[in-house]
Parts: sequence; C-alpha cells; structure tokens
Amino acid sequence: MSTITSSAADGFIDRLPANVRFFLVHGSDEGLAHERVKAIVRKLVGVDPDPLRLVRLEGDALARRPDGLAEEAYAVSMFGGSRVIWIDAQGRDLMPALEPLFARPPAECAIVIKAPQLKKGHALRTAFEKIANVASIECYSDEPKALGLLIDAEVGNAGLTIAPDARAALIDELGADRQTSRAEIAKLILFAGGKPRIELDDVRAIVSDAAPSPLDDLVDQALVGDLQQAADSSARYFNEGGDADPLIVRLVARLTLLHRLRLEMEAGHSFDAACQTLYVRLPPDARRSLAKAAERWTSEAIAQRLPNVRAVSAKVRISPELSDLLASRALWALASRRRPAQ
Repeated sequence: MSTITSSAADGFIDRLPANVRFFLVHGSDEGLAHERVKAIVRKLVGVDPDPLRLVRLEGDALARRPDGLAEEAYAVSMFGGSRVIWIDAQGRDLMPALEPLFARPPAECAIVIKAPQLKKGHALRTAFEKIANVASIECYSDEPKALGLLIDAEVGNAGLTIAPDARAALIDELGADRQTSRAEIAKLILFAGGKPRIELDDVRAIVSDAAPSPLDDLVDQALVGDLQQAADSSARYFNEGGDADPLIVRLVARLTLLHRLRLEMEAGHSFDAACQTLYVRLPPDARRSLAKAAERWTSEAIAQRLPNVRAVSAKVRISPELSDLLASRALWALASRRRPAQ
C-alpha cells in the first residue's frame, strides 16, 4: 500500500512505479483529481492512446453489473500492449467489482479510479490502505507553493513574465480548484494581451475573486435557496447581455469554496474558524451569504452536484446558443434544492 499525499502526488506520478496496478485518485479538488487521472493514463498508455488500450467505465454501470470490470480487465488486447481502465466512481460502491481483481490482479491492465472526497473508514479507501501494490493518491486544494509553480508554468508557456506582487496576489486568489485556477490564469494571460509582463493591476482587474463582482449576488441567491430572486436576477443578467461563461466559472469557484468550508465544519470547526483556516476574505455581505449557504448545504450534497455544474460549464462553451438557458437551469436547480432535515 502507498498513500500519496496531495503535495507528493505529482512527483509520484512522474516516476510511476511499475509494480502498482491499482490507483485510487480521490479528494475534495475534483478538477485536480481529473487532471491527475489523465496524467497517470498518459504515463501508462501514452499521450494519444489507442482506443483499444483505454476503457472508460462509470460507477453506475459497475454497481449494476460488478462482473463487467473483471471481463474488461482480463481481456487480452487484440494488438498487444498494456491496457488501462479508467473508472469514474460517482460515489458508487465499487468493492464487489474490485475484490476479484485484488485477489487475482490482471497482468496487462491497470485500474485507475477517480473518486470524490472519501472519509476515513470508507470501504474503498480502507481497501487501498491495506492491500499491497496499490496507490491511494490524495487530491486537495493547491497550497501556495504548488500554485506558484502552476502560475510560473502557465505564464512561462505563454511567453510572459509576472511581477512579484502580481504573482503573490494571484496566489492569494486561487487554489479552490485546479481547473478553475487554470481557467483564471488563462483569462489573465488573455487579458494581458501583447504586454510582456503581467502586473498587479491586471490581476485586480480580471481574476474572479480579486474584487467584488455583480455575479456574486446572483450566485449567492442560488446557493442560499432564494429561487425567485435567482430566477429574476438571472433573467435580468442575460437580458442585459451577460455572458454565461464567467457566471458558471464564478459558480464553480463558490461551490468549491463552500465544499471546503463544509468539510472543515463537519470536522468540528465553526464557520468563522473554517474561514480562518482557509484564508477566506470576503466583504461582510458576501460573508453573511456564504454563512447562510453553509447552513443549507452538506459536503456530500455539494460533491454530488459539482460534476453536474462542471458539465454545464463545458456545454456552455460547446453550445453558445443554449448557454443562457443552461446556466439559468443550473442556478435554478441549486436554488430549488431543499435544505436537509436537522
């Protein structure tokens, strides 16, 4: 068994051990988990793998038919070479499907599982903590050092530099989710245009959480459950020419922050203590809205809905003619969710 901390995960993936055939990639940062699963797959079967060497399976399907995993894992590749099965766990119980493979590991197939945050004692996490030649890879929000490396890499790849004070400010504003962080850095690079260096004013002007935004009120209305206000505000926003893409980016960022806060609170911390731990800095009105949303949601409920909101983000870019409707429905779905019984 190898439990790989989030800070050590990238180095582990760069030097992937040949004897490990089962990988569990899990944690609160869903975007980072997805990125690391892709990196593992690239290490095992290449950047552009033959479709016959990479199989994608959903947790729902395996829960209905557990023996389907063994059939895929023990199948012999038609043209030879190792294979990978990528499983999106979706919160399903995968143990009935995995236990036969743990007992008799496939020789030419690796199993890579992407899972949400798993509590200590969860059957899947426990199995990966006890069995030899498996790896449990944690994915938690980036620490400042990792964010700095990410910023340097993205800015350098764009042929730009970034001023030290701008870099420090950007680190303070990112980190809730790896995919959202990349999206914010990409927007900043685009905003910088032909300038050779990104300055502090650029960060203040473009990064989502660097300054109050009119989108915050709309997002908060949905998360606190004010369906009528959210519907009215979204209609007004789009009637005035608002863009769905930044709205959904904002929504993902706030949901991710709320998920991190709920994890802290469910570990026994107060809302204020959780905000202090996560360095949350918001204006008083936004902080009150966030506290109200934190009373309404649980970490489990947020983890169930985040993938759907991320899927909306992708659909908005693919189908701009439907973007207003897709974004509005995402907000309505969150606003109409009933608060769980206490």
